[in-house]
Amino acid sequence: MTDLDMAAPRVSPVPAEAFAVSPELAGDAFKRLSELQDVVGQLVRQAKVLGRSVPLGAGYAGEVGDFMAEYGLGGEDSAADSLTRFGRELEDLKAQITVALERYQTEDEAAADGVDCVGGG
Repeated sequence: MTDLDMAAPRVSPVPAEAFAVSPELAGDAFKRLSELQDVVGQLVRQAKVLGRSVPLGAGYAGEVGDFMAEYGLGGEDSAADSLTRFGRELEDLKAQITVALERYQTEDEAAADGVDCVGGG
């Protein structure tokens, strides 16, 4: 476990029935999460470049090259792995927003079906 893992509390998924959102805010949030996913994807690609062996020579320079390779793709605590997990969490948030929007639309349609507009004045 890294210092970052200990510093940032894990957020458990919110049950879809507990997640309420207005349609306007949901659309904006979905768009912003998609934009953030694009940035995360770009960062993953950059981390994978770091993961390539960097021939910096021997001694300290060689250690720096090894660290860069380990940091980029070195397993569970690597930048690429952490960013990939973050991207999946963003996708989960988008799915929760979609479920909440679908529920909102269903309930809105059901409420509209129960309203009789007769007369006027």
